[in-house]
Amino acid sequence: MFSTETSTYDPRKAEWEGISIEKWEAAKWKQWKAKYPATDDLVKIEREYLRIKHSVQVANSALSLERVKVKIKLTSAKSIGLQGTFPCKVGDVGKNGSLNKQYTISLGFTANDVGVKASVAKARELDLLLITKQFQWTPELLGKQAQNTQSQFLIAENKPEKLIKELIQEYEQEFWKTHIKNRQGLRTWDSHYLRHLKKLPPDMPLNLESLEAALDKTKPNTSSRFFLSWQLKKFCDFCGFDGVKTVDSYATPKPHPAIRRIPHDEEIIQGFDLIGTPLSPFASKDNITFPEQWQWAYGMLATYGLRPHELFAIDLDAFTASENTFHLLRLNPSLTEGTKTGERNCGVPPIHPHWVKLFDLQNVKPPTIGGKLSNQTAKLQIRFRNVNLDFRPYDLRHAFAIRGHRLQVPIKTMADYMGHTVQEHTRTYQRWMSEDANLEIYKEVVINRMASSKEVMKEKIRELEAENLALRGENEALKGILRQHQLGEF
Repeated sequence: MFSTETSTYDPRKAEWEGISIEKWEAAKWKQWKAKYPATDDLVKIEREYLRIKHSVQVANSALSLERVKVKIKLTSAKSIGLQGTFPCKVGDVGKNGSLNKQYTISLGFTANDVGVKASVAKARELDLLLITKQFQWTPELLGKQAQNTQSQFLIAENKPEKLIKELIQEYEQEFWKTHIKNRQGLRTWDSHYLRHLKKLPPDMPLNLESLEAALDKTKPNTSSRFFLSWQLKKFCDFCGFDGVKTVDSYATPKPHPAIRRIPHDEEIIQGFDLIGTPLSPFASKDNITFPEQWQWAYGMLATYGLRPHELFAIDLDAFTASENTFHLLRLNPSLTEGTKTGERNCGVPPIHPHWVKLFDLQNVKPPTIGGKLSNQTAKLQIRFRNVNLDFRPYDLRHAFAIRGHRLQVPIKTMADYMGHTVQEHTRTYQRWMSEDANLEIYKEVVINRMASSKEVMKEKIRELEAENLALRGENEALKGILRQHQLGEF
C-alpha cells in the first residue's frame, strides 16, 4: 500500500492491465479490478469515482430526455460542475463573433449522490432562465472571477475616468493598425469615424448621458442617425462600455439612398455658362479664381466623367500634346494617392468629342484652389451651390456613364474609362438611369434602328420592282424575237 494519504489520491490516474480508468465503462464500476487488494482504500476510491461517473451519465441522459441543454460534469474527482452554452461574460466573445459561448460553471457541488441531485436541480433552474431570457451572470456563477472583477472595479474606482477626446485618440491609434495612412485612409477616418464621434461631448467621460447627447443631435429615420448608431456601438465596444441598449433605443432602419437627378446634355451645356457667373465679393469666398477657371474645371468633369478630386491629377502636358489627336486624358495617380475603386489603365476619350472645342478645354485653365485635396473638392461643391446649379459635380460623372450607354459603348469599355470594375459600374451607375434616360436610350437604340431598317427595306423593294420591270421588258423582247423566228420558218 502507498504511504500517500487517500484524501489526496486522484483516481482518474488509475489503470489496470494497461486500461485507463477513464476508458473503463462506468456502468461496470463494480467489476473494476485494480492492482491493489480488494480491501484497499484506494480501490474503494476508484470504484466510487466510477459509480459517481455513471450516476452523472444517467443524470445527463434524463436531462436530455427533458430537453434541458445544461448538463452536469465531473470537473474533478471530488467536484461536479455545470456545462452549457450561456451569454458571453463581459469581455468575452463567442466563436465567429457570437454573443454566446460554452462555459463550465463550478458551484462547489461535491462528487457524491447529494451533489448529483443538487447539480441536476441547478441545471434545470439555469435552463429555465435561458429559455425565458432572464439569465444573468451573478457572483455565485462567476465564482473566483467575480472576486477578481470586484478587485478590478475597486482599483478602477480610484483611477480618474478618461475623457471622450482621450478615448477617441486611442481609438484612432487602433484604427491605423489596420489601415494605410494615405488619402483614402484619411478620408475613411474623417468621414466614417471622426465625423460621427465629434457629436459626443469631448470633455465628458463615456457614459449613457454622453451617448444620448450625441444621438439627440440627429433626427430619426435619417442616414445620420443610422451611421451614428453604427459607429457608437463600435466605439463603445472598443472602450469596453455597455451602451448597446441605449444606442438601440435610438436605432433607425437604414434609409434608402436619395434619388439623384442626372442632368441631360442640354442642361450640362447651359450649366457651363452658369458656372462662370461672377458673384458679389460679399456673397461667397469662392471668387479666389477667375470664372473661366471654374468653366474649364466644369467642362473637364462633364466631358471626361472625372471624380472631382481627379481634376487635380490630370497630366496636362500629355493632354495638350500635339500628337494627342483624339484628346485622350490621362491621370497621375500619385497626385491623389489612389482612389477607392481603382485607377484608369487607359486614356479616357471624350464621349462627345465636340465638347472639347465647345468648352475650350485645350486652352488649359486649371482652378488655383489652395489647401488640401479634400478642401479643393469641397470648394467645387460650394461653387455649384452658389451659382444655383440643380446638380452636383459628381452628377456629371453619372451623366457621363449614361451617355456611354446611350451611344452603345460596351459596359467593360465604359468601366475602364471610369476607372472601376464592371460590377461597380453596373451596381452604382446604372441605378441612376431615370425613366426618361431609359426611354431615350430605347428610342436611340431600338426605334431609330427600326426606322433605319424600314428605310433599307423600302429601298430594297424599289430595287426589286425596278429589276422586275426590266425582266418583264426583256421577256417581252424575247417573245417578239421568237414569234418572228416562227413566222420565218412557216
